[in-house]
Amino acid sequence: MVRVIVKHALRKHKEFIIYASNKVNEINHIKQTNYLEENIEKDYYGYAPKFECLIAEVNNEPVGMIIYSKYFWANEGEALWISQIFVDRKYRKYGIFIKLIRKLREENKDIKLVTCGVKRGNKKTRKILSYYGAKEPDFSFFCIDTDKNNDIIYNDLNNKIAN
Repeated sequence: MVRVIVKHALRKHKEFIIYASNKVNEINHIKQTNYLEENIEKDYYGYAPKFECLIAEVNNEPVGMIIYSKYFWANEGEALWISQIFVDRKYRKYGIFIKLIRKLREENKDIKLVTCGVKRGNKKTRKILSYYGAKEPDFSFFCIDTDKNNDIIYNDLNNKIAN
């Protein structure tokens, strides 16, 4: 039997968090950036963290993680957004995923809504989430690239509406 400890990430977990995040991006065919690596000190370990991170350890070694943050959902109040979940391949089938989720729930008892995004092609994660009771709502998830000139899109939309 494997003994799993789930706790908040410490500075010693920094490299694992970056590694796990990169693996999640790789699996989901998401463009790799250095954002987390370059900003983890201020975004997680800094004065006003932007996210929280739980780490699952086996024999004092990190083997899984969940990165999440809080947001407001008008119909539910405060909610959680799971940015990334990762369990090292060698430690899958040991209940680490559910232990991370249980700890997340335990520490956020007042929150009724927990959300995450999963690529349509990521059948394995979708199956795991469904197995643990996650529902897929009937709406799409959109990303607005704020680095692009959105005024052009807005002007194009206004022109189409006006004509």
